[in-house]
Amino acid sequence: MSVPSSSELTEKIASKARVGVDVVETVLKANAVSLVPVPPAQRALDVRRLSFSGVRSRTKWDGPFEAIFEFSDGVTALITNENLRGKSSVLELIAWALRGSPRGLRADVRLWFERIVLEYSVNGVPMAVVLTKQETGFVADIVRASDADVLSAALAGETSAESVSFIATGLSEAEFKEQQDQLMLTLLSLEPITNFQKRPNSDQGAAHDNTWPAYFGGIYLPRAGSEILFGDVVFAALPARILQLFCNVPLMSTQIRLSTLGKVIRQDEANQTRRVAQDAAARAEERRALAAELADVQAKFAALPSEGDRSYEVIAAELRKAELRLDELAAVNRSAGATFDEAKAARQAEEVRASGDRETELAELLFQGLKPRHCPRCEQSFEKARVVREESDHECSVCTKPFPLTDSDTGDEGEAEDTGDALEALKEAEEAARASADTAADDVAEMRRTVERLARELAGASRADEFTNRMALRLVEARLNGRLESMPEGGEQLQPSESLVVIEAANQVLTEVTAEAAKEIFIDLNAEILALGRKFNIQNLEKVDLQRNGGMQVTTAGAEVPFKKVSGGERLRLRVAVIIALLRVGARAGVGSHPGLILLDSPGSDELTVHDEATLLEELDSLKSELPGLQVVIASAEPAAVVDHVPADSIYSNLEGGPLW
Repeated sequence: MSVPSSSELTEKIASKARVGVDVVETVLKANAVSLVPVPPAQRALDVRRLSFSGVRSRTKWDGPFEAIFEFSDGVTALITNENLRGKSSVLELIAWALRGSPRGLRADVRLWFERIVLEYSVNGVPMAVVLTKQETGFVADIVRASDADVLSAALAGETSAESVSFIATGLSEAEFKEQQDQLMLTLLSLEPITNFQKRPNSDQGAAHDNTWPAYFGGIYLPRAGSEILFGDVVFAALPARILQLFCNVPLMSTQIRLSTLGKVIRQDEANQTRRVAQDAAARAEERRALAAELADVQAKFAALPSEGDRSYEVIAAELRKAELRLDELAAVNRSAGATFDEAKAARQAEEVRASGDRETELAELLFQGLKPRHCPRCEQSFEKARVVREESDHECSVCTKPFPLTDSDTGDEGEAEDTGDALEALKEAEEAARASADTAADDVAEMRRTVERLARELAGASRADEFTNRMALRLVEARLNGRLESMPEGGEQLQPSESLVVIEAANQVLTEVTAEAAKEIFIDLNAEILALGRKFNIQNLEKVDLQRNGGMQVTTAGAEVPFKKVSGGERLRLRVAVIIALLRVGARAGVGSHPGLILLDSPGSDELTVHDEATLLEELDSLKSELPGLQVVIASAEPAAVVDHVPADSIYSNLEGGPLW
């Protein structure tokens, strides 16, 4: 069975990924992936002695107990003629010590134990686990020695503790589980089986490591009724992966790791793509908000009264000055109006006076031209003497008073001329006052218009100040435009990273390589399983086809059915046949595969007849010469299937209805 060299694999991966060889090497190195096949490891796990003590309670056999079970190659059987007599508990104690935690030890039975010691060897190195009950639970010590007898003597207190090495002491149950997990993986050269596990009710998952307890499912076999071929957990294709690792398929662990790594990276990149899409959607919403904000700012900007840069304070100061000037001009206007009114009144008074003088003068002339002969009162005639005196003495013939002097008599002819000049002067003064009043009124109107213009400008400057000012609006507009320009409209479509392309290509290449390598191994395994199945008395077995997915197709009497469709007894025998086939194929290749330890609980409880169980045990025990190191520890409630079919010194029994220990 040959596989391509690491350089050939690198070139195949580069070709499939369409990248350079240097890129493949860089990606694989960054992810700690090696394409160098690891030589198959030797794996051997043997149990030598189990001893325990404690106090049984709440049973018909209450009281202290001590028990020792020793195991050799071949089959060791634990039998009673009744169930619930302690057979399965022995298997559970072995599992607890080797696995790091019991698989199905009953809680009430667990309370009975005070000290449990399992002596075993890993790849020929003697070791022991000591579990001691304390108030907080069991405390574990892990011990190793160079010789099994020395180890036993030290555990019994017959030799100094210095003759052994303590790997760990005083471990809590949780610490012991973790310690044994890592220790057994290391000693048996097994790698964690990684798988991508989805979270419940979620499309997200994470890489999960299945460690030593998962492998232990290939040692402590499921009961006959289980439908799983290999191991005790069907989740994440563990049976198939454990099977192929025990088959020593080259680069199998690397391919498993690449498969999980690819899923993790693809999920991370899918999440990144989803976040990019979500960010794009958020940006689109933000763009809409920014565009709306920009439109609002532009509308406010357009609503500003002018493009001037005069500040509110400058306009307000100018308006105050204009208002003061308007008050001054209004006062001047009022004064000019009053002056005009006075001039007009003076002119009008002069005109009235002059008119009166003229009327008086005319009346005088009129009356002086009259020659009255009768009294206007009584209409009696005047005396002639009055008429004569009027002419000679200028005495009025009516009232006998002297006539008043005329302008010509007094020399006042120039007074009439002065009166005319005064009226002209008053008219000129009135016109001057009118012009002054009109000018003052025009000045007031102009200044009022200036005040109104400044008031409007001030109101506009006040509205602009609500957004800070025009410059602030320009800055806001520029900032919003900049943000819109820097924000892409659509989400960027992310392409698979170079790492993902290389990892997935490497997984595809190694899947093909491991499939081809496993094909040869599985041909040999199928032949061995078929032969063993017939030896184990599976009737009419014609063909078995062990598959890489952990399943098996079984043909009996011409009918092909999947493994889960055969009877429980046939399933049990086929499981055992798979392990024996692994050991045989590994022995021929000179490498270890399965550690060689098999724990079987109640094989006859599910459709396995006494005869078939006896045949199975005889065949298994007969393999100890062919496969040194093969150990089968079986708990059975069918004494007839064990007695006379397994060496007597390999049987621990109580056939009187009591407990096994």
